[in-house]
Amino acid sequence: MRSLFDQYEQEENRLTHALMSSLDKDGTLLRSFIRDFAGLRPGGHRFEVVEQGFPGMTVDSPEEAERRGLPDGCIRDETGWALLIESKITAELSSDQLRRHINTARRYGLEGSSLLVLCVRTGAVRLPDEAQVRHWSELYAWLQRQATVSPWARWCAEYFEIAEAKFKLTEGTLTVFAGIPFDDSEAPYNYAQAKRILGLLRAKVLEDRRLVSRLSADAESAGRLAITGSRGTAVWDFISILRDGTSQMFTQYPHLTLAIHSDALLAYVTVPNGTKPAVRSAIVTDSYEKFESLMARIAANLDTVLATTAPTAQPSVFIVQRHYKSQRSEPIHDARLVFDLRTAVGRGGGVKRQPEWLRAAWEVMRGRRSNLQMQVGVTLPYSTCDVVRSTEVATLVAEIWLACAPLLDAAKQATAPDR
Repeated sequence: MRSLFDQYEQEENRLTHALMSSLDKDGTLLRSFIRDFAGLRPGGHRFEVVEQGFPGMTVDSPEEAERRGLPDGCIRDETGWALLIESKITAELSSDQLRRHINTARRYGLEGSSLLVLCVRTGAVRLPDEAQVRHWSELYAWLQRQATVSPWARWCAEYFEIAEAKFKLTEGTLTVFAGIPFDDSEAPYNYAQAKRILGLLRAKVLEDRRLVSRLSADAESAGRLAITGSRGTAVWDFISILRDGTSQMFTQYPHLTLAIHSDALLAYVTVPNGTKPAVRSAIVTDSYEKFESLMARIAANLDTVLATTAPTAQPSVFIVQRHYKSQRSEPIHDARLVFDLRTAVGRGGGVKRQPEWLRAAWEVMRGRRSNLQMQVGVTLPYSTCDVVRSTEVATLVAEIWLACAPLLDAAKQATAPDR
């Protein structure tokens, strides 16, 4: 379906049109853009928004605007002050072009003009004194913050997401992780959007260098090379773990898993079915008491992490038995064991101690005769965990994985895996 913002051929012009149209339609958003995003305090109170030129000017095409030294956008008040906007995505910045915009504005009587450059990368361009540079991703994050009170901000931000995919731009060129917006009423789950958000969230979490120093996470890990499909109720990715400087195959060694489901965000450490026997034995152990002690340490760590940020989140253990009809087929689940980790230790939250669940998990993993995968971590429901809708959830995900460090420590104590 064609967007109402699809009025031009070039990416820069389409995005500028989306921004300027939204600002023109929402006066409150416009004033916030000038004051909060651009950081300017003009003397006037009545603003006029124009694309490809200046107020009162007729321009037939973007090419004509470029030839005449006109900005991509202009916001003017009644005092003669103006904010000029220059947009760049693939093209490089030019000092000469920026000066031409300012000089042209002066010729049209806009003496007190400021220039805002929206771009992907700044480079080594010397800016005029009147100019400032902001990234498209910063504008996207600002629009997301306004989206709760402005439909036009929401539509503009959504167009950035569409444009990033449509123009085959690298994730993060226009958008940044701004939280997970899904809920049952206002923003229902969308698989394509979940894939995009997952990539941004994964990149954001990897900025936390503690994952590398404490967990030996492979920050260069590509994760899933191709997340195919166009529908479903969940999408997931992983981060490999380094051992002796070598990134371990995620199908053969414990790894960090991140999943966006239709109703919750999941952050887990996964012990895959293909884990080497020595590594699995180091985690599960031949003693239930040792396994219980390991899980109790993780539960205590998670209790500390979640206490203030996400008290309604659920520390959980997942064990699933499955088989496949073919190498490319979806798994068929034969059995699932899912329980709140607090049942093993009775750590409040209304959860009663029932250690038999943990013993059942230990017995299943010790007696493994099928395709079994175990995961330990946290489920963050959208309905009760407001933190998922903010950028702070990236830090929380890192904290959850760090809380599960005892499991990865146990894996590292095993004999070196086969190379």
